[in-house]
Amino acid sequence: MVAILASLRSPEGKVLVKGFYDGVRPLSDEERADIARVPFDEKEFFAGVGVSEGFGEPGYSTLERLWARPTLEINGIWGGFQGEGTKTVLPAEAHAKITCRLVPDQEPEQVLDAIEAHIRAHTPPGVTVRITKFPGSAPAYLMSRDHPILAKAAQALREVYGQEAVYTRTGGTLPVAAMVKSILKTDFIFFSFGDPDNQVHAPNEFFRLESLDKGARSYVRLINSLA
Repeated sequence: MVAILASLRSPEGKVLVKGFYDGVRPLSDEERADIARVPFDEKEFFAGVGVSEGFGEPGYSTLERLWARPTLEINGIWGGFQGEGTKTVLPAEAHAKITCRLVPDQEPEQVLDAIEAHIRAHTPPGVTVRITKFPGSAPAYLMSRDHPILAKAAQALREVYGQEAVYTRTGGTLPVAAMVKSILKTDFIFFSFGDPDNQVHAPNEFFRLESLDKGARSYVRLINSLA
């Protein structure tokens, strides 16, 4: 199991699955400049997630890796004796859970098939592998940087917050965005008004009333600008 998992990525952080990066849309110079303009304290970020320094695909900044590059991660691994002390018995089986965060133009099923092919090709002799594909995958969604509604959204935010908006990407999971694009053949825009310290998805998650108020006013301005 350890050998199979280690084969998925190079020591430098690049995913080694053949075909994994097929279709990945490269960042334009304008997009990289947008990301570089986002206020970001890298040392503070690393301290917040409990690491001393960053690691990942070479050639990209921390924010570019977070927002615009695909990932393949091991979410869990277990096997063998789990109790206190030791037992000198070789485990008969081991398990791991793997997920991926995809980016625009990657096809989920194609990526799943590529990972399965890689695992089977790197399975040691005498070992049997069983792969379970869980439902729930979705393609990534990205609106064109020059879409006119983005300028209107930026104007609405500027009026509410009193400062210029910055353009970013994010690694969130919102399958409905790609569904709207696929079924209705139209782009999809939404605002997010959470703050970095809101502890999203944590037991102590919270949301400020001030943010709720600004969110409502921003949507009103955006809708009025489209009327």
